[in-house]
Amino acid sequence: MKKNTIEYDYIVHHISDGDSTGYKAIIPAFNSVVFGDNLVELEKGISLAVQEEIKARKSARGKKKLIPAPDRTQTFSGKFMVRINPYLHEKIALEAKARGKSLNSYLQEKIAA
Repeated sequence: MKKNTIEYDYIVHHISDGDSTGYKAIIPAFNSVVFGDNLVELEKGISLAVQEEIKARKSARGKKKLIPAPDRTQTFSGKFMVRINPYLHEKIALEAKARGKSLNSYLQEKIAA
């Protein structure tokens, strides 16, 4: 049996309600949410949800919905630009300097935390 590779990004959250635990996955490309009692079940549900959404979008009557390109083809350069208030820029630049760090390394630490 061929393992089905999920080509779209998803975010997994561990959820619990009293004595029961489970998982919730959000698939941003399709604005979908999938639940599972364990990670294996969750992954099967994600795969099925993606397949069904693509199938529904292909067979939509009238106006067909766009099928997003798989996320797995996306690459990241490690660069992004953020526009912020000049006061905030000055504040974080001074915080970085006070810690003996460059603004870039300081922000990288803050984001990773």
